[in-house]
Amino acid sequence: MDAARVDLMASAAGKVGGVTWHHLFLVAEDASGRQQYLRAGPQCLPLERLAGRQTQYGDAAEDYEPSPAGAHGVITIATGAYEPGGTDFDPVAANVTLASGNAAARLWDSVQRAAKALGDEQIPYDPVGRGANWAIMEALRRCGVQAALPPKRWAPGAGELAPEVALPGVSTRRLGQGVVR
Repeated sequence: MDAARVDLMASAAGKVGGVTWHHLFLVAEDASGRQQYLRAGPQCLPLERLAGRQTQYGDAAEDYEPSPAGAHGVITIATGAYEPGGTDFDPVAANVTLASGNAAARLWDSVQRAAKALGDEQIPYDPVGRGANWAIMEALRRCGVQAALPPKRWAPGAGELAPEVALPGVSTRRLGQGVVR
């Protein structure tokens, strides 16, 4: 695809304590209006999230095999046509345009390579840290883009994780992106 525009999208995904959190993904559009998405997500769902779900073969929990990387497996990257009924399609998702014109084509090619490399690293998926939002923002950072979220949107894990510093005699616990001592 020869992208003419690349947008960072934020789609409402749920609420935590009354605050709406958003799932981030990228959408590229070519000159003809055709759109393609790039998203990150978990390799699998934890067993407790499969209860009662059905697949084409029956009960999803019957075929469950835990991932050695943890309950959600590793971060996976996917891309495809951005169209109604497709993955992450949300006609009311907030967006921030990251690039247009020739810069968009270069960014789209670069971010696809960065996302593939990120997926190849087999990073364990952490829904509140290094998860889908972190992976999209990290792919952009690897391309030299420091993207801002769309206004008034909260995307857990989107920021760089604060380093955990161990101080003698001080207990530490992580609350979202902050570290509390």
